Amino acid sequence: MVKMKLNFFNWKPAPSAPTSDPDQKTMVFLHGLGGTGQIWRPIAAQLEEEWNCIAPDQRGHGKSRPVPPFESEHFHADDYAEDIVELLNDLKIKHYWLVGHSMGVRTALALAKRDPSRIKGVIAVDIGITSDWGGGVGEPLAQFIEGLPESFPSRTLMKEHLVSNCPDPAIAQYLSAVAIPSQTEPQTWSFPFDHYALIQTIYQAHHAPLADWLKEALSHGVPFLFLRGANSRVWLKPDYEDQKEKLSHPFLRFEEWENCGHGLPFEQRTRFIALLKALES
Repeated sequence: MVKMKLNFFNWKPAPSAPTSDPDQKTMVFLHGLGGTGQIWRPIAAQLEEEWNCIAPDQRGHGKSRPVPPFESEHFHADDYAEDIVELLNDLKIKHYWLVGHSMGVRTALALAKRDPSRIKGVIAVDIGITSDWGGGVGEPLAQFIEGLPESFPSRTLMKEHLVSNCPDPAIAQYLSAVAIPSQTEPQTWSFPFDHYALIQTIYQAHHAPLADWLKEALSHGVPFLFLRGANSRVWLKPDYEDQKEKLSHPFLRFEEWENCGHGLPFEQRTRFIALLKALES
């Protein structure tokens, strides 16, 4: 039986850099639905002088495809988390900070409740914790992916389709950013993910007890910072306020950032990088 092995990006401090043990300064980045580890490159580029940055392509995404046949129906957050545990074990990572965006927050929560002793803290960006689907675009997003063509004859047509049909402009912009040109057919553009994997991921997210996982991780002393973009259509404002009130805990903080939406880490890149740099300053 072939195990699921993830492709990953690893941006490290140069050997001559005046940094501490990389195991004490490791940051693991988890991309959102439809993305790849490469989406974190501009952020990691501002951290790699001091941090060991690891950004996997999660199962069904990027070069972590195809998913092995015996795993072809397994797209629950627990499945995603198991992949990350295996990767970090292979890399012999002792301790790490965890940064998750959107779908990556589900993976981070599943990971935090099963690997709390190694996690120094979690930055969780723009997804609901107790609401259905994790936010306001779950089922519409699944329907959109079901109707999304495998490829487009031009980047212009791809962007027009995303803008006209995607249930959230920030997600449309995100998918446009991760799209890749064909190496064999000039002008043809496609996406770095398996459509079926995304659809299953969305529907299986409906059965992920995120709030329970969060409480379990908090009970082990794992600190969390949840960030919401004020203009987000994914983590709706009423859900955010409700969860902020009901999930109060000394190790749990909530922040809402203005002038951004679901794409907070990329729309507010400078501020987000400053936040990450300050984690062990």
